[in-house]
Amino acid sequence: MIIPFDLQTFIIAAAVVAAAYVIFGISAFGASLFTVPMLSHFFPLDFVLPMCVLLDVSAALALGARFSRAADKSELLALAPFSLIGAVLGVTLLVTLPRNATLTAFGVFLLSYGLYALRRGETAALISRRWAPVAGLTGGTMGTLFGIGAPPYAIYLARRLAGKATLRATLSNMVLLSTSIRALVFLASGLVLADRVIGFALLLPCALGGLWIGNRFHGRISRNALLRLISVLLVLIGVSLLVRAAE
Repeated sequence: MIIPFDLQTFIIAAAVVAAAYVIFGISAFGASLFTVPMLSHFFPLDFVLPMCVLLDVSAALALGARFSRAADKSELLALAPFSLIGAVLGVTLLVTLPRNATLTAFGVFLLSYGLYALRRGETAALISRRWAPVAGLTGGTMGTLFGIGAPPYAIYLARRLAGKATLRATLSNMVLLSTSIRALVFLASGLVLADRVIGFALLLPCALGGLWIGNRFHGRISRNALLRLISVLLVLIGVSLLVRAAE
């Protein structure tokens, strides 16, 4: 068996993954904001992305298995078909769109909305389900293009669902769907190789441990605190996308 880490690198990777999935356990998204850029300092991106997608799928499955009863099935049904269409559209656009311009536009949008949501807090008005196609298409497309599809779902669901548990459960189910699609794309393209799977298996206990800690924190925070955390994550993701576009 080929171990893809030396001991020192494994300790660093384990700490990054555990911390990232504490955030995931609280908010049901956002782990890739930390895992992908941090681990990319130590490993090639074609190693990091498939490994992190497998971790995201496992974490979303763990949350979904526990909280699926709390999920709003009608919202999932409204989002899922457009998310699938968006994923297919993203594959098509991958070779045609100017990548840096699209990355910059998405980053500016997330940064602007995150700052707006932080200012408004719980006073932001609820929105119509007519926005579901927009959120689904955008999330599916951005997930395939950039590996970050959850923010549009989080923005939409945070403005649709009043219950904290329902919001997290529904978002975790959407993350599971979108990351599963990405995992299948990586598998079909031959990127899910043995060393990625071994790395995933070694880091999975760290991810699940972080998820467990995040879940305990989630039970102690208010819905307003959860919305603020989501807004902060959107700001951070927006900034990270702008940095990536400038490289």
